[in-house]
Amino acid sequence: MYSSTQLVDQAKPVKNEHNPLPVISANPLDLPADTFREGLDRRRANRAVLMAWVHDALVEGIDYGRVHVVSRSKCHAGKDCRNPAHFSKPSLFKPGAEKICGMLGLTVRYPTLPDYEKAALTGAKLSQIIIRCEILDPSGRVVADGVGARLLAQDYGDINKALKMAEKSAHIDATLRMAGLSEVFTQDIEDMMQRRAEENAQLPEIEPDSSVQRITEDQHRQLEARIEELGLDRDRVKNWMIKASKKRFADFEELDPEFYQVLYRKLDQFARSAQ
Repeated sequence: MYSSTQLVDQAKPVKNEHNPLPVISANPLDLPADTFREGLDRRRANRAVLMAWVHDALVEGIDYGRVHVVSRSKCHAGKDCRNPAHFSKPSLFKPGAEKICGMLGLTVRYPTLPDYEKAALTGAKLSQIIIRCEILDPSGRVVADGVGARLLAQDYGDINKALKMAEKSAHIDATLRMAGLSEVFTQDIEDMMQRRAEENAQLPEIEPDSSVQRITEDQHRQLEARIEELGLDRDRVKNWMIKASKKRFADFEELDPEFYQVLYRKLDQFARSAQ
């Protein structure tokens, strides 16, 4: 579950015919085939368990999030956009990184942080900060590291904020490397949001698109009445709607006519399965 070099650390000792003492191969590819295969199989199984846990335990909006990356000149809806293709790859937040490290029993340290603390105390002029984060296993061994950089100008010269932002970036970078999560998450969402805000600030305000259809009040009342008539749990129906629509709709009145029909037909199926 950690870096690939630990295949060596966890491998079975290999005896050399000229040296009776067990020796460890410097390259995992030099290990006996059975030992190498066992290590790979164990890692594949552990990674599957980790990915399932990440999917179930991390909460969007708290542990990770997405940002609307299409400019307002092309999509005026912004964060209210319903098109998943207009949003970034999920970005891991610090709470999510802390959750992952905590679950694995790992701790972090920032070996370069004291240098900046000393520089700040002596009044040295800094223009940028580069922090390294190391992730340690319970024995104190470094299993992954990452780097975070920050220009003080980004935080208007506030060195305290710049340090915290660099630390956060380094921690997230190290966590993504340690757990092999770069295929799932990205980072630097704050930078993306800042660039998007600057870009949008240069554009004129655009009126909301009135062509987006929503169900009528009568249809909304009809849906609510049908849910009550069938004795269904409204919250469970709503949660299904949110999940099935990939979060395009947060409440019944937001439904468009097409998905309204899908949901309405689904109610009878819910009622039958509850019997």
